[in-house]
Amino acid sequence: MIDFELSEEHIALRNTVREFCAGEVAPHIKEWDEKSHFERSVFDKMAELGLLGVCIPEQYGGAGFDYISLGLVCEELEACDTFMRVAMSVHVGLNSLSVYSWGTEEQKQKYLVPQAKGEKLATFGLTEPNAGSDVVGMRSYAKRDGDDWILNGEKMWISLADVADHFLFFCWTDPEKQKNRDHSGISCFHRRADDAGFHERNDTRQTRHQGGKHGLLFAAGRPRSGGQHVGFRGRRL
Repeated sequence: MIDFELSEEHIALRNTVREFCAGEVAPHIKEWDEKSHFERSVFDKMAELGLLGVCIPEQYGGAGFDYISLGLVCEELEACDTFMRVAMSVHVGLNSLSVYSWGTEEQKQKYLVPQAKGEKLATFGLTEPNAGSDVVGMRSYAKRDGDDWILNGEKMWISLADVADHFLFFCWTDPEKQKNRDHSGISCFHRRADDAGFHERNDTRQTRHQGGKHGLLFAAGRPRSGGQHVGFRGRRL
């Protein structure tokens, strides 16, 4: 028989998040929304509570809770304000868990640890102007150039794009599979906001991955043992 009751640990976590929302977010969220203000300190406080790495193992800087805990945190944040839940889902669910599941040990230490600790905010770039849930319709692509990858394309609707530190971008790396709409020809790349040639803005920008060791998270659909609009266009530097 399945026990659907929450554990004492789950209840304590839920209450902690509920109190956090009531004290730190609810009194201010209307004003923040009206002024389109991003309050970074809220995420610092979430980090202090271990929420930005709630289901990431402790060895990678997380709190080590289970996925039910992640669901409870998201539920409480959503009850307060959708923005908080979206940011949490993207930072933890889309970016950090992708790095945890597919990244090399070096990548986990370099990117996942500071994300789980809340030292860095992370986001996720998949949607494009002409491709959303139809992922194989995206046009961004990456080409190998020696030890580097040169990326070309544009992404949109990237939560926290103007404030995030770490990004994941999906691009085609196999032209033949792109022609056949075979999603196994898609690879994922990690970018930092301070990497040379990358900027959040409303036109295309030039970007280059130096040394694919850290930048390429997974290639051609298999593991490697790297509201806003982001554009990038590759060139030799």
